Amino acid sequence: MRLSRDLPGPSTAPFPWSISEIARGVSAGELSASDLVRASHEAVDLLEERVGAWVAMRREDALRAALKLDDRFERHGSLGTLHGVPVGIKDIFDTADLPTEWGTKTQEGRQPDRDCALVTALKSRGCVVIGKTVTTAFAYFDTGPTRNPANLDHTPGGSSSGSAAAVAAGMVPLAVGSQTQGSVLRPASFCGVTGFKPGFGVLPLEGVMPFAPSLDHAGLFTATPGGMRLVWRALGFEARSAAADSVTTLPWPPIGSVTPAMREAVESALAALEAAGVAVQRERRPSFFDDLPPALFTVMAKEAAQVHGRLYREHGRRVGTKLANLLDEGMRIPDGDYRAALNTLKACRTSYARWAVDHPIVATPSAPGPALRGLESSGDPCCNAPFTALGAPAVSVPMPVPENQLPMGLQLTSTSAGEAALLASAEAWHRLLHRSYGGPCR
Repeated sequence: MRLSRDLPGPSTAPFPWSISEIARGVSAGELSASDLVRASHEAVDLLEERVGAWVAMRREDALRAALKLDDRFERHGSLGTLHGVPVGIKDIFDTADLPTEWGTKTQEGRQPDRDCALVTALKSRGCVVIGKTVTTAFAYFDTGPTRNPANLDHTPGGSSSGSAAAVAAGMVPLAVGSQTQGSVLRPASFCGVTGFKPGFGVLPLEGVMPFAPSLDHAGLFTATPGGMRLVWRALGFEARSAAADSVTTLPWPPIGSVTPAMREAVESALAALEAAGVAVQRERRPSFFDDLPPALFTVMAKEAAQVHGRLYREHGRRVGTKLANLLDEGMRIPDGDYRAALNTLKACRTSYARWAVDHPIVATPSAPGPALRGLESSGDPCCNAPFTALGAPAVSVPMPVPENQLPMGLQLTSTSAGEAALLASAEAWHRLLHRSYGGPCR
């Protein structure tokens, strides 16, 4: 089922303002927080029945919070860039005024007594939580009901499916997600939005359901890299950096894993960057990359079993068939193998840090191809998992593709201290790519 014009993509979304337009409009007194929340609610009314991005909402609470922000603005002025910005929160992040049920019936009715650290930070800067977005069960591979706004017959990816879809459909301009393998970058690529996972430990995970603590990252979704850069600065992080003048591309994932459509889109993007004066270095894959996938899987399976083993023993395969299979495997992994895998990840991170001195920005596909048809699978995280294992910041930049093609993203990664340069490059190159593309595109 292709979408009709009344379910548009990010460029013509029902929610009519970008992050930068919100900041300007609120600062000038032309927009209020309550205007923004009402517009978000109207977009949800229009689109949610078909997209299925949300699992819980309390509209009166959201509007009440917005009106308080309006009153605060009248007395003290704006809280900054994020004043009044509606935000969706993935349903593994604790919220005091909304249930947090981890995408599973086994946690139905779970109500935290306080917000997690990241939600607290967003609210303190003026964000208004619209609701909780759908996550796959326990943020693993057992899929939920969310559909891809670019084409309802296709997966939005996972596990941050609802957050990516809510931004892509234009229901909110900002959403929160998480990534243990590829759960931010892949859905961003599938849905045609910007997904950003900063370096390991940069965004707080206090009050977030753990899956594999050595690998878990918090992340964010916006329509464009420019919006993401504004959010990053508003959260108090350094964003004043110039775009890089070079980019390195690697043969990752291994040959045969990427569809012809993705390969063509990436090559076209790199050619456009090169034509605009960005030096494109084509390098062999460093040998340590091949050690990352098996080490990541061992650590993830073992830690998931440690974290969720009790619930699995209590609820059995009700936790999800795919998760149950992982936990069964994780429980069988010897402690010595787990420690060896942790040591491998540590050694790879050291090797990557040395290698990245001469290769500060790396470009690879954000996913093996466009979103898969059907909702049975959320896709393969093979493109993202090594960089997650390395703890490196990564962003998916929407590439221009013809209107008759599904969205695809270019994954840019950097060293663990390179968020500012990474986002500056993402913003500049996103604009360059879309200026260079002739004709209508997504």
